[in-house]
Amino acid sequence: MTSSNPPRNKWRIVTCVALNFTCGFSDAAPGALLPHIEQYYGIGYSVASLIWISSAIGFIFTACLSHKIEPWFGKRYALVLGCIMASIMYAIIASGTKYPAVAISFFFGGAGFAIEVAQVNVFISRFDKVSTYLSYLHGGYGIGATISPLIATSMVGAGIPWYYFYLVLLGIMILNCFSIYFSFEGADVDLLPWEEESSEPEGHLMSHSGSRNSLNDGEEFEMQEYNRAQSRELQQANNSSTINMILALKTPVTWLIAFFCLFYQGAEVSMAGWIVSFFLDYRHGNPKTVGYAASSFWGGLTIGRLALTRPLHKTLGSRRGIFIVSVLSIVLIGLVWAIPNVIAEAVIVALAGILIGPNYPLLIAYSAHHGLLPRKIQVVSITIMSAFGSSGGAIFPFIVGLLSQKVGTFVVLPVFIVLYSAMMILWVLLPNVERRKKQPSKEFTLWERFW
Repeated sequence: MTSSNPPRNKWRIVTCVALNFTCGFSDAAPGALLPHIEQYYGIGYSVASLIWISSAIGFIFTACLSHKIEPWFGKRYALVLGCIMASIMYAIIASGTKYPAVAISFFFGGAGFAIEVAQVNVFISRFDKVSTYLSYLHGGYGIGATISPLIATSMVGAGIPWYYFYLVLLGIMILNCFSIYFSFEGADVDLLPWEEESSEPEGHLMSHSGSRNSLNDGEEFEMQEYNRAQSRELQQANNSSTINMILALKTPVTWLIAFFCLFYQGAEVSMAGWIVSFFLDYRHGNPKTVGYAASSFWGGLTIGRLALTRPLHKTLGSRRGIFIVSVLSIVLIGLVWAIPNVIAEAVIVALAGILIGPNYPLLIAYSAHHGLLPRKIQVVSITIMSAFGSSGGAIFPFIVGLLSQKVGTFVVLPVFIVLYSAMMILWVLLPNVERRKKQPSKEFTLWERFW
């Protein structure tokens, strides 16, 4: 699939990047607003952390229905549904209502984002220049996450109630909803040749797709036959959704990638969500400016995704690239723990963000690699992976909150190191499909399987 075939793809790519921008804008907000939420409601770390648990439950709920969502709604309306659920969350929070309602609203956001994350990642992973488009997609997330704490900190500093920040998010998400509705019109039909594995050569699929675009000369019978064939294929896909779900759950690679994401996003969101509280409580930073530390992390993450993803993918491959940036990330976070200087630590946190950034798009590129997961279960597997990842991004910040209540906010740093170490062990266990592609018939040594 390319940006011009099917014809609407350019618009769809822009729409997906904008949607991921909004996801990043939303995910980074709690980290900057958490001290103000605690003060507004008079709650501690552990109670404030319930928002992440509620979000995790939403992601798990969507994961349980992942094999049914696309057959029920199709790509277009599944993405619209995700936007509507996120908008419900923003509307509730923006009202400044009681904390239990705010915590529950994160369930709707989690469920909506789970739909969106899986659909856009699978869609982008079908393109010819996969690492380039994935860097745009996840770079968009990083840009949103970088801007969000800056805006949130500025609004609160100007005396605006913290919950009005979510009116901004509500407006952006409504625009996304309309953009998705129009850009993904007809997506279930014109993207079908790239959705299923086929015994036909790739060139045949391309010409088959192209033939639909050339039927504009009055050949109504051929168009009707084509549409009937596509409808039959869609019906077969709907009927096999449960089988695909079972197959995905029985595939060990699904679980390895899912737990990789659990630990990766747990580490990433814990760092982004608690680094401001760490600088405030443990390093005694300036409350008026320390909120910008979250932006330095997300800014580094954005630079890493945009600048490093493609070079790492082309020169080292996803497998080696993830190994290298993960080891360096652990080293930098160790330095944050060791150096008692807020300015130096903020710079190191930004550098760590640069190295953390490429991990997720490289993982998606690797997950879509031929030979790792059957194409027919990729949507389900990546939905499960996304649900686990976002659940990790909810559960581990909650755990950090509980530990912070007992021993102090410095625990975010050792928790990050432990999670990243566990993540790398899982990465070692995944099949080395990049080497297998280059040398399909060779018997590999233990080192070659690893590296």
